[in-house]
This record gives sequence, structure tokens and C-alpha cells, in this order.
Amino acid sequence: MRRSFVLLALLTACDGDKAPSTDDTAAEVVPVEGCRATPLPKSAPRLVAASLPYTASGAAADSWTLLQLKDETLSATGVTFEMGRGGGDAVVWSPDGSLGVAVQDDGSLGVFTAEGEVVHAAWSEGLYAGDVMFDPKGETLWVIDGNWVENGGGVYEVGVDCATGALSLVGLVVQSKLGEHLLGDVLIADAAAQTITLPGGALGQTTALFGHEDAIVGGAARRGDTIYVGDNSAFSSEPNRVAVASVGDTINPLGLFDVYDPYAIVAVEGGAIVSSGFGDEIIAVDAEGVLDVMPSELPGAVTLGPDELALVAEVSGVRLVRLEGGALVEIGFFDTPALEDMIGSLGVQP
Repeated sequence: MRRSFVLLALLTACDGDKAPSTDDTAAEVVPVEGCRATPLPKSAPRLVAASLPYTASGAAADSWTLLQLKDETLSATGVTFEMGRGGGDAVVWSPDGSLGVAVQDDGSLGVFTAEGEVVHAAWSEGLYAGDVMFDPKGETLWVIDGNWVENGGGVYEVGVDCATGALSLVGLVVQSKLGEHLLGDVLIADAAAQTITLPGGALGQTTALFGHEDAIVGGAARRGDTIYVGDNSAFSSEPNRVAVASVGDTINPLGLFDVYDPYAIVAVEGGAIVSSGFGDEIIAVDAEGVLDVMPSELPGAVTLGPDELALVAEVSGVRLVRLEGGALVEIGFFDTPALEDMIGSLGVQP
């Protein structure tokens, strides 16, 4: 049976430059130079890429759309395009918001611009992508292939052309067994929890989180030195849980508590927001346990927008939620009443 642990990846930029600090108490943030490194103005509206995985008859669809998030309100732009089917996996944007990359149901990557132009409808180069993350410069992607090692499982470096956004495979950085997520500088994998150094791939310390062999990783997220990892196995005698740990020189467990079907997680100030798919709930947690619960209708993908605003895809829309003082507060709701408007994958510009 599969195990679920955490693999800490200490990521550096391609030429050894350090990523800008995410510590609010840091005295100085060093700008990152790169062709897609300059962030959007904080006050600017954000685009939200969303997959539309069904037709009106319920058949699988390859459609995508761009929404706009402005003044804590989500609205349609009318921009649509075709790539591969997105059923709820990662959608990431370059640091400057000019280029989006989506993990698709067949393991390919769909690549598109902020104008809705498709660069790659389905790029793979032999990889089966499970998750993807931009380098801070916006010139490199780190892609997880979630296979076993003997079938190519590992973290791969992929170049991103500065002029066109086209992808090119650089090569394998480090092998991993059944990798799941790459968020910030944390890699979630099934076989071990290890510190590694990217792009070099040197392995270090190992720590388990769930304490049994039947866990299957659902959602995972990190904020600062705290990680949140969900086990949503449907085949274990153990209850579904969320594990919380601190990351530093070592990985130290902080908490482990029951949360049914933690399908997706985003980390926010004061804790994390969990999409409990089959639980029909949005759940706020911190290192000590559950903070608050909000009813929801089959929640799925979650993405984090400006000002700690979480966007949660539901069966009939997108719920905008914020964690305030330990309580979940609904900020708004974007309706998607028709089957062909239902959203699968979701990703907001940084």
C-alpha cells in the first residue's frame, strides 16, 4: 500500500540566485531578475484560469476560460480556449502573470497566455505531470512525474522560452517515488520525507507524518515554515487526517487530526483552508486542530488570491472565503448554474 510523507525541496534559481524572502519580518526583499519575474501591482485585478471539464450533455470537455478577480468579486471575461481536460489539478502562473501552465487529466501540461492564446494544448515530452511550479525568475518550471522511479518518477527541470512561452525539457533533477505536490519549496511524495537541494538533488533527512502505510496524499500547502498535508485515502482503516509540521533544519510534526477527504488545501495567515470534497465542507485548521467549518456543495480545487482570499470551486460556482480571527467568512459567490459552466481546475495570477 502507498505511504504518505513529505519531501522538503530547498529550491534555488537556475544560476544559484536566492528566491525573495517570504518572511514579513525580513528587513529587505531582494528583487529577482528574470524575463517573467516582475510581479503585477498589488492593486491590479487578477485573472483566474478555470477549466470547464463538461459539455452540456455531461461528456468530457477540453474547454478553459479566464475569469477576473477585482475588488473581491469574480466575474466572467468571455475569453475561452481549448487545451486538454482539467479535472481539478494544479494551475500556476508565471510570477509576472503573463503565462499560465495547467496540469491536465492525461498528464500533459497546457500552456496559455494571459490573453487566452494557447502555446501548448498538451505538452508532455514523455513526462506524466502531477504537479508543477514556476521558478521565481519565470524562466524554469519544476515538474513532478508521479510514477515509480523505474518508470520515470521524479522532479524534472523544464525551460520556458522568454519570447514565446514554449516549453523545452532540460532533464531529470532528482528521482522520487510517487510524487504528489510541489508547492513553494516543499515536495510531497509517498515514499519518504526528505530534505533535498534543487537543482542539485542532494538528499537529506527523512520524516514520516501519518504513521501508517495506507495514507494517500490529497491536498498539501505551505506557509512560512509550516506545512499542511492531507490524507484522503478511501481504502484505509485509519480516518482521513491533516498533518501539520514545521520545516527548518529538520521536519518536526506539530499536529495530526481528523478531517474527512482533505482534497485540496491552501495555507493562509493563521492556518489553512481545506476543501473537504465528499464531506461537503470548507474547513479551517491550524497546528492544533479544526478552527471552523463552513457548509459547501462538493468543494474541489482551491486557489489563493490577493489579501488571503481563497477561491473554492464547487459544483454550482466558486465560493470566495477568508479566514478572519479563526473563523471562515464568505466574501462572495460566483454562480455557474449550467453543467457546461462547472469548474474543475482553478488558478489565480500571483
